[in-house]
Amino acid sequence: MIPLLSQIKSGGKPLIWMLLMTSLSLKTGAVKVQIHPRSVVKHVNESLELVCTALDCQDEPKYTWRGILDTIIGGKMESGQKSSRRVYNQLTIEDEKTILCKVNCGGHGQATANVKVYSFPSDPVLSRLNHSALMCRVSSLYPVNMFTLEWLRGEKVISNWEDPGNYEKRLQDIRSLYTPSEEDLGKNITCRVTLSLDGVPEDRKVRSVTAQYGPAFLTTSSNTTVKIGERLELKCDADGKSSITWRKLEKSEAIPITTNRVHVIEKATSAHAGVYECEASAELASRRSRVSVTVKGPPNAPFIRLNQTGNPKAGDNVTIICDSDSPLRLSISGASLNQVEKHGSSVSVNLPSIQLRDSGLYHCEARNALGSKRSSVNVTVRAPPMNSTVLVYPSTQVMEAQNITIHCSTVSFPPASITLSREGNEPGSPSPNGIFHLFNITSEDTGTYMVNFTNELGYETLTIEIMVKGPPNAPFIRLSQRGNPKAGDNVTIICDSDSPLRLNISGASLNQVEKHGSSVSVNLPSIQLRDSGLYHCEARNAFGSKRSSVNVTVRAPPMNSTVLVYPSTQVMEAQNITIHCSTVSFPPASITLSREGNEPGSPSPNGIFHLFNITSEDTGTYMVNFTNELGYETLTIEIMVKGQQSILTKTLIPSVSSVSLLTAAALLMRRLIRSKKKDSFGPSLDDALEVL
Repeated sequence: MIPLLSQIKSGGKPLIWMLLMTSLSLKTGAVKVQIHPRSVVKHVNESLELVCTALDCQDEPKYTWRGILDTIIGGKMESGQKSSRRVYNQLTIEDEKTILCKVNCGGHGQATANVKVYSFPSDPVLSRLNHSALMCRVSSLYPVNMFTLEWLRGEKVISNWEDPGNYEKRLQDIRSLYTPSEEDLGKNITCRVTLSLDGVPEDRKVRSVTAQYGPAFLTTSSNTTVKIGERLELKCDADGKSSITWRKLEKSEAIPITTNRVHVIEKATSAHAGVYECEASAELASRRSRVSVTVKGPPNAPFIRLNQTGNPKAGDNVTIICDSDSPLRLSISGASLNQVEKHGSSVSVNLPSIQLRDSGLYHCEARNALGSKRSSVNVTVRAPPMNSTVLVYPSTQVMEAQNITIHCSTVSFPPASITLSREGNEPGSPSPNGIFHLFNITSEDTGTYMVNFTNELGYETLTIEIMVKGPPNAPFIRLSQRGNPKAGDNVTIICDSDSPLRLNISGASLNQVEKHGSSVSVNLPSIQLRDSGLYHCEARNAFGSKRSSVNVTVRAPPMNSTVLVYPSTQVMEAQNITIHCSTVSFPPASITLSREGNEPGSPSPNGIFHLFNITSEDTGTYMVNFTNELGYETLTIEIMVKGQQSILTKTLIPSVSSVSLLTAAALLMRRLIRSKKKDSFGPSLDDALEVL
């Protein structure tokens, strides 16, 4: 046995391998083993189930699956009491081997199964590799040495694939080239691939693809000559299922015209002259034929051009060239150029240092005995701004409140963008027509102005000095501190000017303060709410005056607050009460009304509160709170609600001190005693206000 294994490992002959398989399949020991199927041929990715059974085992058998020489195999083992299954969900090339099932059941036994795998998933693909060769390709084959590839013309084999002898254990592609001959034109060419492997179903052994190789013949009209306006008919015909395409061959491209077999031009023109090509195409090849068409008539329009691309720059050396498709009488004229004429297929004229004045339309005319045709080219010379001018109306020296118009012009191409800017102030203001207006100017408009003319080739800048005579500039008035002052702050109001002038400050209840100079100020050592208001600073000269203002808003907490209750704080049930509240403060105080013990209170934007249809449950102490960011003040009122025989009481007590509270209470008690003697329904509105 050892020499036999040695021969197997060293690549022994197939006969030795068959003897080994036979000996391994014999039962050993006392256990008979059966495996099904024993030989199987499957496509890659197909599933497979091998069943191994111990036939005469009394005990529970133990199964072991291995490859020959104890190699590892794929799949998954599923064992039962009497049999074991080896399940492959998707076979791979690596699963192609001899499978050994060993059984241990008191004795030993084994059986083998031979698994072969192949891959032939798709039909071959036939394509045109170039103008002279066809290629057949079939992909993902295994084992490649079991495949043959044949080329057929109709049913006749005309070429075979040469096996390269590369038998690697992997999926491989086969490519084969075939160079057709004239004999193949119009014939069906087939690429057929055959798998010669026993066990493969017959319907899976052969795959092929067939296509027609071009038309067998192609006929076209002979060269044609027509006159302008005549009917022109071009014919093209081919055999089989060939598709027809007519093209006109221009200088740099072939322009498709029609797919009809007959191309008809009802009225020929000179533009129809030229070379036409008919192409008949089948699946794998095509044939072409050309027809030359001559149209007699006036010459075609000549082609006029510059010797450079794009618009030339001033100073460039430019040549204007005119070409025709045949020798004719050609002439170039245009702009201020004298006509240049020549007989031939080309004429040119040179402009050695082109200028803006040379811009314009240039023409080339071609003439023959039947007429003439003209072509044109527009020559646009580019130049940076030059010879720029700026005119100011009525003058650069004007009085305040007058208007100034500035007219700007230049010579350039492309047209220059024109902007006006004041020195130190960028960017400038553009104008589409070069005209700028300065309306109602003041002394602040005095200064240097720049007019800039710019295009992509360069720029030019001119400056003008504008002098404005008139009243002084407005002075600058400000406070010595930022933000609104608080009551009691020491505040200074300061006024500055840009030059020494007669300055004065006035405003609110302030007496006017005047001074000649560039600054004046006034001090308010303990500013109050009454000092709030608008303060002015006036600057004067011989031409007039200018004034600036600052609004001074003094901030203060709520003070001098009042609360009025209508009709009274003592009312009958079902009546309504309106409470008017006011205070003195800045910023304006928020005013809220709340009942003692009930928080938060209700706010009112205008200090007016309404209590509708009140009941005895509304009797109690109410607090009015006046609050801003600087402080608060609180007043209280007593509202008494009784039935028809009840007496209502009211008190309005500022919360600033306990002494004022006791005094108000004493006055209220005294007034209530008096009112009881006069009227059982309580005091009047006037009596209530007197208590306050």
